[in-house]
Amino acid sequence: MVSEAIVERIPHAVTMRNQIPKSYLPYDLYCNLIPNNDPNVSTFMQVPRLWAFEVSYKGHLIFSKLQGKYWPNVELVATKCAGIVEAIENGEDVSPFLAQGSSGRARGNSPKKQGTAKKSQNIVTPQKASPS
Repeated sequence: MVSEAIVERIPHAVTMRNQIPKSYLPYDLYCNLIPNNDPNVSTFMQVPRLWAFEVSYKGHLIFSKLQGKYWPNVELVATKCAGIVEAIENGEDVSPFLAQGSSGRARGNSPKKQGTAKKSQNIVTPQKASPS
């Protein structure tokens, strides 16, 4: 349901389940990745956590069931996804679209976190339209 609502608002989005694009590796949000040195595969798999449901984009946590302790409002999550994609494209502040407590910073730009276990992710990746 969430994937469909996201694609409805971002027509060329690709949603992934427990897959992290290799280009997202610098972000603190993504750890517990399964090593993948195959140059033909553009994603890492992420070890899922029980009862987790999260939506993120380029290291920005948009929704976390574990953090909020509730299931998502599908329409709200999809709207926040569209908003964060647009904000990033326009160089605007993304904080209104983030889950509470999310910084979305790259590794090396944030303080070290001790004992942090990351969660399973739904990743939103907008794609360019292909000619029909």
